[in-house]
Amino acid sequence: MQGKAYFLGCPTPDGFETRFGDEIRSGKYFTYIIKGGPGTGKSTLMKRLASELSDLDTAELYYCSSDPDSLDAVIFRKLGLIFVDGTSPHVFEPVYPGARERLLDLGRFWNGGLLRADAAGVIADSDENARLHQRAKRYLSAVHSLGAEIRAIGDSALLNDKLDGFAKRFGARLFPKRGGEGKISLKQITSITPKGVMTQYSAFETGEVYVVSDSYFGVTDILLKSLSARACDAGYDVVVSKNALLPGCSYEHMVVPELGISIVSVETADRLDGRKINALRFYDRDALRERRRRFMFNLGARRELVYAAAESLARAKSVHDDLERHYIGAMDFEALKAEGDELIKTIRG
Repeated sequence: MQGKAYFLGCPTPDGFETRFGDEIRSGKYFTYIIKGGPGTGKSTLMKRLASELSDLDTAELYYCSSDPDSLDAVIFRKLGLIFVDGTSPHVFEPVYPGARERLLDLGRFWNGGLLRADAAGVIADSDENARLHQRAKRYLSAVHSLGAEIRAIGDSALLNDKLDGFAKRFGARLFPKRGGEGKISLKQITSITPKGVMTQYSAFETGEVYVVSDSYFGVTDILLKSLSARACDAGYDVVVSKNALLPGCSYEHMVVPELGISIVSVETADRLDGRKINALRFYDRDALRERRRRFMFNLGARRELVYAAAESLARAKSVHDDLERHYIGAMDFEALKAEGDELIKTIRG
């Protein structure tokens, strides 16, 4: 049985961003950090572990934003285990080797002589992949700039008192006090990928769903930050997801697992049905109308740039597939399977 799924992080103008290190540093888990080149079986090993250990624990899955079919990490919360891809762009290294972390080096199972003989191809594909990711970062820089401009238009028309009053009433109804203090965990539910903007819908609770329609972003961010703080004050843990297409840390989705509540942005979670929260009532519509032309221009340009960034990531993914073939041809997958067998046997023991 598959558990909840997230992205390990998201690409940004400054490079790949992830908060997964918070899980490793929490001290709750023993972490296996998997090293190895592209195509060496890191994702396949984690998928196998999630499947073959499912009778002991349901794995929480973390997918790669550069290849949404590939796993970057799994967490077995009952077993207290993490397995994570520790290679670029999300480099993880042991801090307490042997005590809390262990390296799994899949490079032990490749034929170094074959890779050295194929060095020109490996280097050419690696450099081209990096070049295309740099192009995507430039497009994302423009996407973030236009998003910030749209947010500024909305912020200039916000009815703050009205929004604050709604958040207080709504939060009091949703989150009955039970004592204690909850915590906020930041996980990436929506990300830009080679397939466009994608959302991991299994991350949401389906009990009580609220969808916020907000083309200006500000109401969603302010409302979710207020509600997540109120949920924590009431004693509940909260999962929040940042908007990957805005600068800074603007909230896009929030989930309160213990209450079965999800509050999501309809812009990126339009497959979810739920009670509607119309953000427009918290904006001065006359003020928005004065800026409508600028808003529509920014919105259209941003949409085209998101498409261009996704296209660059798709081309990078195609080159990465070529790069993987160099390593696949040099790997001893039978020896790797035996390593996986031993690992599973150890965990079961």
